[in-house]
Amino acid sequence: MVTNDLIVAIELGSSKIAGAVGRKQSDGSLQVLAYASEPASGFVRRGVVYNIDQTAQCLSNLINCLEPELCNATIEQVYVGVGGYTLHSEQNTVVRTFEEEMRVTEEVVTDMEEAKTAYEMLLMVSQEYKIGNNLLNNPVGVNCTQVEGNYLNILARTSVMQNTAKSFEIAKIDIADTSIPPLVAANVLLTENERRQGCVLVDFGADTTTISIYKGGCLRFLTVIPLGGQHITRD
Repeated sequence: MVTNDLIVAIELGSSKIAGAVGRKQSDGSLQVLAYASEPASGFVRRGVVYNIDQTAQCLSNLINCLEPELCNATIEQVYVGVGGYTLHSEQNTVVRTFEEEMRVTEEVVTDMEEAKTAYEMLLMVSQEYKIGNNLLNNPVGVNCTQVEGNYLNILARTSVMQNTAKSFEIAKIDIADTSIPPLVAANVLLTENERRQGCVLVDFGADTTTISIYKGGCLRFLTVIPLGGQHITRD
């Protein structure tokens, strides 16, 4: 975590790199202490770091803008939103068959989830499990001879993560953790009822448009279209 109980978040956008600093309150709310942004057009393209050195310099400038607002506190680690035009989802299914009827345990479910680590992915989202003709959110404790798990993998090119990590390394900024911006936005904007009934969340950016589809309470599809507001403005 960051010193002085500060939480620092940075998002790499096509038009700007933005950073915000907050402190979690006792009631669970977040008090925003500082916000700043730096132009990124030219070295961050379609949400992906293109010029590592220029991005690193921009990050350094951003930290220098934020720290004076923090009463002499120093930013040591940041949380980073990773996206870009290569971000997308892929549906995958894992099946476990047993020689005789047995009860599904937490170990079985964990083993099925870990089978997805062979993929180059940022996150694996559990959707539902199928036992016979029944679809379950949680199969633990159910007797069966076969369990089928449906998962949605969130993928991005390896170079996206590598270029991002290198930029922060050059800027001497430690990454505490990474997140996927459209999923964070959905957690804030969508209600549980909206996710259950089905909805589409569209994030319209400068160079990209992100589309997330929810139904049955979970994410079903995610893609990033390399088209944004700057293209419309130019047209």
